[in-house]
Amino acid sequence: MQKVTPRRARARNTQIVLKTIFTDGPISRAEISRVTDLTPPTISDVVSKLISNGLVEEVGFAPSSTGRRAILLEVADDSRQLIGVDLSRQDFRGALANLRGQIKHRVDLPLQGRDGDAALSLVYDLVDALVKSASSPLLGIGIGVPGLVDASKGVLHQSVNLNWRHIPLGKLLQKRYNLPVYMANDCQVAALAVYTFGTHTDDELPLVVINVGWGVGAGIIMNGKLMHGTPVGAGEIGHVTVQDNGVQCACGNYGCLETIASTRGVIRRVKAQLDGNPRLSKTEFVTSLDHIDMDTIFQLLEAGNEDVRQVALETGKALGIVAANLVGVLGSCRILLRGEVANFGQLLIEAMRDEMDKRTLPILSRVSDIGETNVGSDIVIRGASALILHHELGVL
Repeated sequence: MQKVTPRRARARNTQIVLKTIFTDGPISRAEISRVTDLTPPTISDVVSKLISNGLVEEVGFAPSSTGRRAILLEVADDSRQLIGVDLSRQDFRGALANLRGQIKHRVDLPLQGRDGDAALSLVYDLVDALVKSASSPLLGIGIGVPGLVDASKGVLHQSVNLNWRHIPLGKLLQKRYNLPVYMANDCQVAALAVYTFGTHTDDELPLVVINVGWGVGAGIIMNGKLMHGTPVGAGEIGHVTVQDNGVQCACGNYGCLETIASTRGVIRRVKAQLDGNPRLSKTEFVTSLDHIDMDTIFQLLEAGNEDVRQVALETGKALGIVAANLVGVLGSCRILLRGEVANFGQLLIEAMRDEMDKRTLPILSRVSDIGETNVGSDIVIRGASALILHHELGVL
């Protein structure tokens, strides 16, 4: 138990008022008092300070039939900017967002196979460019990074694809830019973006956002809170074995989900299928197996290629195995897919559903939803921005 000092009480009151304006604005001072049970003098004092800091602004008058109209308040969305960074792709991406997570400026830098210190240097180049482009005071830096992240300490313990181990990324960036830095696994950050900015119909169900892109992982939100693990590891489904005697994964194990469901896994298996079928080794879409990418694969699928369809079904089956385990542990869930492989669409989802139905209690499977996210390609950047809003302003 911490002693409630006047300073701590003021900070708490400020957070309550700001969150109320952020969520319910435009709203009057009297309505804030009614919603929060704080006294009118407390509301007036807090609002005055928020206006002087530029975080809140008066935006007009409430309608009234009794004469005097109450002044309405809103959060000044563009009064601060947030740096959101996505390190989960083959290009490092970052953006400046406002307090609503709306992207104002973006920077993309190709990774081009770099890892280790070279990849870290690219992170600095990315954030340098964003800091230079800021047009409002910066509230902080949020980062979504693939791998095992200790969010409380800002330490990346392991990122297989970037060849990073025990990197105190949070402290390095905080020292370099003199700004608060918050980081989490990219899939966890994506789940936070969906929960914060997406449209969801049932907040009571656990939310699981599965990334199927360059890597594979999941972010889990239960009871409105992001699960990190203790201290790390929640959602690391990409390195769960789903295929006995499968190919070796970058982590060193064999048959991991990532070897099947990642873009690399899908491309490798499609190449193997086409290479084993001379009649299909060259088509109007494929002039060389070396040039096959996900766009080519989706073109082949649309053209009715049965080999590609089989790969998509196998990918859905592997994801369904892991989805069944998630449902078995968490209970009925809302499972949403994101990433390039999710563009297989209903074919992938139906294969997942069929496999999940076979491997878990029907009552749990039937109540669970499977679909795609609706936040867009900036999902990790917006989720990283949400981390800042949560920690710095307490509005989420």
